[in-house]
Amino acid sequence: MTRFSTDQLTTFATVIEYGTFDAAADVLRVSPSAISQRIKAMEQIAGKVLLRRSNPVTPTDAGQSVLRIARQSEFLQQEMERELMGAGGFQSVSVAVNADSLATWFIDAVGTLSREDSIFCDLRREGEFHSSAMLRSGEVMAVITSKPEKIPGCSVETLGVARYWCVATPDYVQRYLPGWPKTMSHEELNRAPVVEYDRKDFVQDVARALIEKEVGLEAEETFVQSPTIYIPSSPDYARAVSSGIAWGLIPEAQCAEELENGHLVKLAATPVEFPLYWQRWNINSPVMETVTRRVHEAARGDLIY
Repeated sequence: MTRFSTDQLTTFATVIEYGTFDAAADVLRVSPSAISQRIKAMEQIAGKVLLRRSNPVTPTDAGQSVLRIARQSEFLQQEMERELMGAGGFQSVSVAVNADSLATWFIDAVGTLSREDSIFCDLRREGEFHSSAMLRSGEVMAVITSKPEKIPGCSVETLGVARYWCVATPDYVQRYLPGWPKTMSHEELNRAPVVEYDRKDFVQDVARALIEKEVGLEAEETFVQSPTIYIPSSPDYARAVSSGIAWGLIPEAQCAEELENGHLVKLAATPVEFPLYWQRWNINSPVMETVTRRVHEAARGDLIY
């Protein structure tokens, strides 16, 4: 197979980033027909359709592999320019990170990379159970994920375990769960407001099952959705629980002080724990190695090893 040229790879990545041939043409300062010709030539080389001509344009499965290679090529080119510039060089790295990690420990890595390494993070917020799809598609260079399965062309390393507690305020418990923990009923739990991050968030189901188990309730045959408040922000999620609006599942780092002073109580004596992994492009890159080292350093201050 004939290899793609640098211009072709740059064009392909730009079309995906900006969504249309016309927008990519404006960025690259060529005509839309030139963009179209480059993409068609790439598809002829590959023998496959690489782009869905939708609005916005999206890569096919084969196109995702090309996109990852295109962005790796661009990244390594930037890294070379950074090294040639010496002390004045800097570089950006795109990372998908879940909201709780960003709110508790990952920002420490971002700060260290910026101050000491002149590496700047382009962060995309995505849940740890879904972020690996962004790495697979080539949208980001690395992810915080709960999935240890290695993606082709990437490496995966264990970071540690994130510990969460099912918590609520004492006033909330008295109002909505007066029977907790000895005589709490399904009816009480079904009526008790709960906070969730978004509609992809299923960890509350895990937390609810844990609470039911510890208070001796058998799982209901028919699932009943409790009144749910969706708050797609980790600090605001924690604030909603701390304000007595709902019960929720909060990282230990965010609730330890309030548990100690009695402002929050544990609805279950057993924590919910999720392993976290660092998955990234498997390329020979000093910048990526530095990012990986800083992420591990930050994780050691918060996660359980």
